[in-house]
Amino acid sequence: MKIAFTFTSNDIYYVALTGTKSQPTFNSKDKIVLPTNYDIPQTVAWFETQLDLILNTLNPDKVSYKLTINNVSNNYVSNVYYGQAILNLLCHKKGVSIGHTSPASIVVGKFNQPKGTDLHKYLTELIGSRPPYWDKTMRDTALIALIQLP
Repeated sequence: MKIAFTFTSNDIYYVALTGTKSQPTFNSKDKIVLPTNYDIPQTVAWFETQLDLILNTLNPDKVSYKLTINNVSNNYVSNVYYGQAILNLLCHKKGVSIGHTSPASIVVGKFNQPKGTDLHKYLTELIGSRPPYWDKTMRDTALIALIQLP
């Protein structure tokens, strides 16, 4: 199973897929709202608990996360980069392969599709619409999971 994560200043998105790029099977997805009244140490501990729960429940063989480097603020660092760091640590401890995907590398060529293909439409045709939270961020997260499939 392949899991992709997107960390935002307010949420964690994840999508888990199995199968192949041409015939993926949807497993699960979720959007988890970050706590708003925690200080940084509490937030980091919260990340550890939430991410460990996801990894233990889904038992992936590969994990990837969206790596974005822009508009960096203190809030962004503690809510995005610290979450990514904890995910890397947990995967290392569990022996799970982990990497990152930049938004610029989510291109049609990775999916053997012709230039001009709308990847969000293509994705939805492959695995269906998955409400709630089937927004751009969730679809991008699903594309990162799809890239990992053989």
